[in-house]
Amino acid sequence: MRTLLIKYWEMAVAFLVAMTVVGFILFSSPGMAGNDGYYHISIASIIWEQGLIFEFPYLEFTLLDSEHYVDMHMLFHLLQSPFTAWLDLESAAKLASATFIALTFVLFVWLLKQYKIRYPLFWVFILLILSESFLYRMMMPRPPIFALAYTWLAFHFLLQKRFVALTVVACLFAWTYKVFPILLPMAVIAMAVYYLCEQKVTVKPLFAVLAGIAAGMIITPYFPDNVEFLYHAIQAKILSDGYVAGVGNEWYPLKTLALLKDAYIPLGLYLAGILMTNREEWRSDPARLFWFLLASMWLVMLFKSRRFIEFFPPAALFFFLFSIRSHLDRFSVTSVLTTMRGRFAAFALVSAVILSGVTMLSGTYEWLQRRMPVEAYHGGSQWLAENTPEGSTIFHTDWDDFPRMFFHNRHNRYIVGLDPDYMRLKDADMYSDWRKISRGKINHPEDMILNKFGAEYVFTDTRHKRFIKAADNNMRMKRMFFDKYTVVYRVLPSPDLPSL
Repeated sequence: MRTLLIKYWEMAVAFLVAMTVVGFILFSSPGMAGNDGYYHISIASIIWEQGLIFEFPYLEFTLLDSEHYVDMHMLFHLLQSPFTAWLDLESAAKLASATFIALTFVLFVWLLKQYKIRYPLFWVFILLILSESFLYRMMMPRPPIFALAYTWLAFHFLLQKRFVALTVVACLFAWTYKVFPILLPMAVIAMAVYYLCEQKVTVKPLFAVLAGIAAGMIITPYFPDNVEFLYHAIQAKILSDGYVAGVGNEWYPLKTLALLKDAYIPLGLYLAGILMTNREEWRSDPARLFWFLLASMWLVMLFKSRRFIEFFPPAALFFFLFSIRSHLDRFSVTSVLTTMRGRFAAFALVSAVILSGVTMLSGTYEWLQRRMPVEAYHGGSQWLAENTPEGSTIFHTDWDDFPRMFFHNRHNRYIVGLDPDYMRLKDADMYSDWRKISRGKINHPEDMILNKFGAEYVFTDTRHKRFIKAADNNMRMKRMFFDKYTVVYRVLPSPDLPSL
């Protein structure tokens, strides 16, 4: 045991540091990072209790209806599920996220040691403070942290030309997170690197990734519905020039100043890596060239959508580290500290890193402190569970209400959730009507809610002022429950019709 601790002490320290910092931030928050995590941990708990889910009657108006439900995050939910066995769902989600992040930091240290990059624990701290948005998104009870780990492993196996292992990674990725197609451009980048550095043309990287993806898509209980679902997802989000549905903020780009403020460290590392590399060195270091091309790709994608902040910061860090690897080999902390100039430079560097770290970590902490409490939707959801027939449909006014409602209430069924495109792609007319009603653009929506959507009760959060005003002025919309966060209405039948 002592020998193992000595050998792997840096990995152990990385795990403990990440677990402590991330765990503190997460467990001090009144809510979870993001909204979809409420859905993910709920699915994980169902899987722990009942096994894999094949019937999902909660989103019948979407692509994820009971006949076509696919769990594109199956392996992620399976890995989350043991945490739900002995913890409440909020604690389970937060502890699972902290654990997965800490293990990914261990993988980061392992990779640095594999490529003989010195001072791995210092770079662990830099990874931790790269960007508020990056750390926030990693702390969501969602699979992005696994995507990061898979891309790092893919890099290693591509550079080492271990194509069987690469196939396994691609298969696991396909079972874990629907963004697994990102391995395809990574394989193409590796092929370009092989050609530029070794003058060799090979398609083995692409074949290995395609084989792994095919295995992951076929060897699953959700085949072939998962193929159609993935096609719709790519078509709506990646191949479109704009978004027809009102999707989440993550799909829109950051404004220039916001991007510079949030990602100044990875942008600085990316530029520094370019400046520290001359033309002759590009072909002498395949790893450096790979990370330059990959980081450049993520940067372009980041200009299209802020969600790619998940990938650009660590890619920029890896590119920088491989650019200075030879300099680190010659660097000595002791020799630097022997001169006044060196001590001043070291003091300035450490001070800048600490200041940036405090700023980034405190910013992420404050961001999570502003999250809506986990119990925010409990009152309205509980009232519906206790006062409506089991399996009855609830009309709700926002697509991102679903994860929280589902978290608190599996008694009812819902209209739309996880992504508004899932409803739009199934029935564009129904999506249009739902959106108009939710925004208060239809003065008398009661018959449409009752007959078209089959819902007798309406749930809305208190931010939908226009809808609430219209509903309160409608004689057939009766308030049944309200609190600080939610309002529940009952839609009364027409006097000329029998009641439901």
